Amino acid sequence: MERCYTRAFQMQEIIRKYMELSRQDPEKDDSWQPVSKDGVTKIYRKGEEKGDMMIDFLVALTSVKGVTAAEMAEVFHTKELKLQWDHTIEADKVLEVLDEHCTIIHQILKRVWPAAQRDIVYASHKQKLDESPTPDWIVCNKSCEHMTVPRGTSGYCRAEIEVVLYCKTVVEGEGSSTTDRRNIRCDIVYSATVNPGGWAPSSAVRAISQREYPKFLKKISEFAQNHVKNTPMKF
Repeated sequence: MERCYTRAFQMQEIIRKYMELSRQDPEKDDSWQPVSKDGVTKIYRKGEEKGDMMIDFLVALTSVKGVTAAEMAEVFHTKELKLQWDHTIEADKVLEVLDEHCTIIHQILKRVWPAAQRDIVYASHKQKLDESPTPDWIVCNKSCEHMTVPRGTSGYCRAEIEVVLYCKTVVEGEGSSTTDRRNIRCDIVYSATVNPGGWAPSSAVRAISQREYPKFLKKISEFAQNHVKNTPMKF
């Protein structure tokens, strides 16, 4: 029970952080430094104080037409859907269901030669953030330990992740109907901090992340649009 409370506390800390980020205006806040733009996706370097140190991480902002926040979170979080669009996954197994929001997952990634094959054990937490007619949703994936797959025993190089997808439904046009997908878009705040395990210079990891963010967001956005097309909207 204590482990569940600790995990829930960690997730709520992450959720508070990204709720605050979603309210900030990168154009007016000096802690957001523009890095690149790819279509509707903008990538920023965001400064953050941790203890006595100032660290930075990459954050991507994008929008997806015709998809709600709940639908985008579902596509990102649900195993059966994720395996349809994320082709880096070789195997995906649920180790434990902690509660209605959070599941522990062991994921094996396809090998990218000549690097060693990676695996990840992480808690995946999906949560509705308010009770409005068009609520925000968030999915947090954070590395953890689990007794069924101890570190160093799986035969893979264990990677570490903290990945967040924050989703906000926007109704375009004052007084527009929320029953017409043409009036709806999902604004996304996305960040993925990845330690691939083994030896890898941080500059190389950052460069790969900057290159992969737009590709990832384009792939999941196109899948979500096709997946929800001609279906009733979920909020």
